[in-house]
Amino acid sequence: MLFHVGAIWRLHEAGILTTLKHISSVSGGSITAAKLALSWDSLTRSPAGQGIFQEEFVTPLRKLASTTVDVFAIARGFFSGGAGRHVAAVYDRELFHGASLQDLPDLPVFTINSTNVQSGALWRFQKAYMRDYRVGEVVRPGLNLSQAVAASSAFPPFLSPFELKLTEAEFTPDTGDDLQCSPFTSRPLLTDGGVYDNLGLETAWKRFKTVLVSDGGGKIEAQRKPWRVDLH
Repeated sequence: MLFHVGAIWRLHEAGILTTLKHISSVSGGSITAAKLALSWDSLTRSPAGQGIFQEEFVTPLRKLASTTVDVFAIARGFFSGGAGRHVAAVYDRELFHGASLQDLPDLPVFTINSTNVQSGALWRFQKAYMRDYRVGEVVRPGLNLSQAVAASSAFPPFLSPFELKLTEAEFTPDTGDDLQCSPFTSRPLLTDGGVYDNLGLETAWKRFKTVLVSDGGGKIEAQRKPWRVDLH
């Protein structure tokens, strides 16, 4: 999350941020991207270097980074059917304040990516739609932004899967290839977008001449005795 804050900060300082046409994100990057989306109007009216960038965008994310979210969410999830709802509640309280996908700007297009555990395909959240090419498309979804971000950042195993609660009537008829039926349409089970597409590139790389990649991943360190589950 904070790695991408730094990347966006540099784009802002360089005067490039407002030229972006599409911002695609997965995992912790979706937390950053969603906050950027809600702050977009304020940031684009502010010249590079003004304090509003830090106040509107950087400070809330740094505050969230100092808050322990996963431990309490996992503990509560054991007693209430999953940690994802508790994570979404924290995101909403700290960053999004009741905003929905319809509060995203029209431009640039923000795509928040998740992985559909049931279909094995990418589940995309946008202002215009949310869709899985196998399950179908919901036009102009009113889903809370915090839920989309929680689904995209549902890091397995303990924060995953995130269950959406939908109805078949919300889907545009005949928009799914082969899975447009319950439970695929009524209870989609989603996990971290990085499971399917670790850099969130699928939604962007075929459409644009220039693609900027902010890779917040790290290499696995050597471990003499890695953690494991003993099944014996």
